[in-house]
Amino acid sequence: MWSLQVSKTRLFSSLPPITSLSNVETQLRALLEDPDPKISEAISIFHHAIHSNRLPSGSAAACNFLVDTLSRSKNYELAFSVYTKMTKVGIFTSFVSLSCLVSYFVNTRKPEFAHGVFGLVLKRGFQLNECVMNLALKGFCLNDEVDKAIELFRVMGRHFVTPGIRSYNILIDGLCKAKKLKEAVELLVDMEVSDSEPNVVTYSTLINGFCKQGRMDEAMGFLEEMRQKGLEMDVFVYSALISGFCAKGSFDRGKQLFDEMLNKGISPNVVTYSCLINFLSKTGKWKEVTVMVNDMTQSGVPPDAVTYTGILDGLFKNGMATKAMGIFTLMLLKGKEPNNVTYNVMIDGLCKEGLMDDALKILEMMKGKDVKPDVITYNTLLMGLFCDGKVDEAMKLFSKITNDQNFVEPDVITYNMVILGLCKEGNLDEAMEIYHTMIERGISGSLCTYNTLIDRCLQEGLADKAIEFWRHAVDLGVIPNSITYGVMINGFCKNQMFRVAKGLFSKMRASGISPTVNDYNALMSSLCKEGSLGQARMLFQEMRTANYLPSVVSFNTIIDGILKAGDVKSAKELLEDMFKLGLTPDIITFSTLVNRFSKLGLLDEARMCVEKMIARGIEPDVFVFDSLLKGYSSKGETEEIVNLLHQMADKGVILDKEITSTILACLCQISDDVDVMEVLPTFSKKTSKGISITCNELLMKVNKSYPELKLRAA
Repeated sequence: MWSLQVSKTRLFSSLPPITSLSNVETQLRALLEDPDPKISEAISIFHHAIHSNRLPSGSAAACNFLVDTLSRSKNYELAFSVYTKMTKVGIFTSFVSLSCLVSYFVNTRKPEFAHGVFGLVLKRGFQLNECVMNLALKGFCLNDEVDKAIELFRVMGRHFVTPGIRSYNILIDGLCKAKKLKEAVELLVDMEVSDSEPNVVTYSTLINGFCKQGRMDEAMGFLEEMRQKGLEMDVFVYSALISGFCAKGSFDRGKQLFDEMLNKGISPNVVTYSCLINFLSKTGKWKEVTVMVNDMTQSGVPPDAVTYTGILDGLFKNGMATKAMGIFTLMLLKGKEPNNVTYNVMIDGLCKEGLMDDALKILEMMKGKDVKPDVITYNTLLMGLFCDGKVDEAMKLFSKITNDQNFVEPDVITYNMVILGLCKEGNLDEAMEIYHTMIERGISGSLCTYNTLIDRCLQEGLADKAIEFWRHAVDLGVIPNSITYGVMINGFCKNQMFRVAKGLFSKMRASGISPTVNDYNALMSSLCKEGSLGQARMLFQEMRTANYLPSVVSFNTIIDGILKAGDVKSAKELLEDMFKLGLTPDIITFSTLVNRFSKLGLLDEARMCVEKMIARGIEPDVFVFDSLLKGYSSKGETEEIVNLLHQMADKGVILDKEITSTILACLCQISDDVDVMEVLPTFSKKTSKGISITCNELLMKVNKSYPELKLRAA
C-alpha cells in the first residue's frame, strides 16, 4: 500500500492541528478538488484524524468524497482501507462509497463479494441502479465467471433495475471472450425483443468474437445487419474483420477491407496495420512489409510493441535470425519497450536457431527491464537447452523454477519438456522421478506426458512399466490419440509382443481412430516375422482398400514376407504395383529382392535386380554383395564369385565382419586348381566398424582356419 504509509509519521508532524469538523472537511476538499489531487496529503490528514480520535461522525461527506476520489483514480486498495476505517469509527457510508466498494471487489477479482454488497445497499435504504449492477457484471466477466454474470443479469429485474444497452454489451463481450458465441447471439435476440436497440459496440463485439474463432461468414453477416440498420462501421469493426481474414490466410480479402476503410476516410489504427504487417511478415513478403510500415509511419501511426513482435516472429520463422536481432535493436533505439510476448518470440527464435547464449542474454535483459518472465519463457528455454544437448544446464534451470519462489509456477508443459528431454537422452529413471514429483505437486500428466514415457519404456524393453503408465493415463481420463496407439503398436511389436500389438490395433479402430501407414507397417512386419503371412497380406489389402497409399516400407515388408514363403510370382506383381503407384523402390527393396532370390537359388533374377538397381542410380551395398556371394557359393560358381569380388574391389566396398566371413567361406570352397593369390583382388583399406582388411590378410585368415590349403600371402 503506497509509500505514504511509511512516511505517515513525518507528514503528521507538519500538519496543522485539527480543531474542528469544518477544518477537516475544508482541508480534505481543498486537497481533493485540486486539478491535480493531493491524494497523499489527504490520506495523511484522514489517518491523523482517525488515530487522534478527532474525526467527528459528521464528517461523512468529506470522507465519502475521499473514497470516491481514490476509486476514480484507481487507488482501489486505499479506497477500501479508508472505507473500512470509516465503518469502524461509525461514519455513515454513502451510496457512492458503497458503489466504490463494488468497484474494489471487481478490480481485485472478487466479484462474488461485489454481489454481496448489493444486500448492504438495499439494507441502507438505497436503490440499486444499472451502473452498480454493470460493475458486478463486468467483474464476473473479467474473472472468467460469465455464467455467474448471466445469473445476475437474469435477476436484475427483481431489484427493479432494467438492463440497458450497456448491460447487454458487457455480457455479450463476456460470452464472446468465453467462446460462447451461441449464447451471445441468443442475448442479441433477447436485446432486440426488450427494445434495447443494438449499437455499433454490440456488433463490433460480436464481429470480433466470431472473427477470433475464424467464423468469418457469420461475422460478415453481422456486418450486413449493421448496414441494414444504418450503423456506420468504425475502425474497430474494420480491424476485427481484417485481423480475422488475415488469421484465416485470406490476406487479399483483408486488404480489400483496408482499402475500403481508407476510401471512406476512416483512419487505420496501430491494430489495423499490425494485423496486415504480421501476415506479410509470416509469409516472408518483406518488400510489402517495408511499404506498409512506411505508410503507417507517414500516417502518424508509429509501430508499437505488437507491430515489432509480428515482424520479429516472421523473421525468425523465415530463418532470418540476424535480421531479427537488428530489428530488435532498432525497436529499443526507437524507445519501444518490448512486452512479454516480444521477449518470448525472441527467446523462442534464438533457441530454435541453437543460439542459446543469445537467448539467455535476452532473458537477463528481460529481467533487467522488470518484465517478469512467464512460464512460456522458461518452457521455451528448457526445450532449447535440451535440444542443444545442454542437459545439465536445463536441469539447473528446472531446479530453480521448482524450488525458488521468485520463479513462476511450473505447469504440465514444463514437466513435459523435462521428461521429453531426459527420455531423449536415455535417462528414463530420472524422467520417472520428475513424473512422480509432478504428480505429488498436484499436476496431472497430459497425453504428451504419457506418450513420451510409454514410448521410452517400450524402447528400453520395459513393457510392464509401459502398461502401468497406460493404466495411469486411462484412470485420469486421458483419451489416447493416434500417436499413443502408434507408439504402443510399434513398441510392442519391437518387444515381440505381437498379440498385444494386434489387440491395440483393433482397439484403435474400434475407438474411431484411423491407423496411420506406419501403424500398418509395424503390424505387417510383426505378422510376417511370426509366420502369419496370410494376415499380413489381408492387412496390406485392407490398407489399399481403405484408400491409404502404401509406402515403400509397406511394399518392402510384404515383398520380403512373400519371397520368404517362396512366392516369387506375387513378389514380382507387387514390384509392378509399386511402379504403377509412382513409388520408387529404394535400396532396401532391391536388397530384399537380391537376398531372397539368392536364397531361393534364382541367381539370374538376383543379378537382374542388381542391374536395375545400378540403372536407377542406387549403388549396391555390402548386404547385396553378401547375398550374391552366398548364392553363388551355394551353387559352386567360382567364376561368378571371383568376378563379384573384383567388382567389389573396383567399387571400393569396405568390408565388415559379416561379409569378411562370407568371403572366407567362399575361398574355402574354391576349386583346388584355382590360384587364389592370382584371382583375389585387393580391397579398400578404409575401415568399417573398426575392420580394415586386404587380400593378404584374408589369405592369412584362411591359412589359420584351414592350414591344409597351404595358401601363402604375398
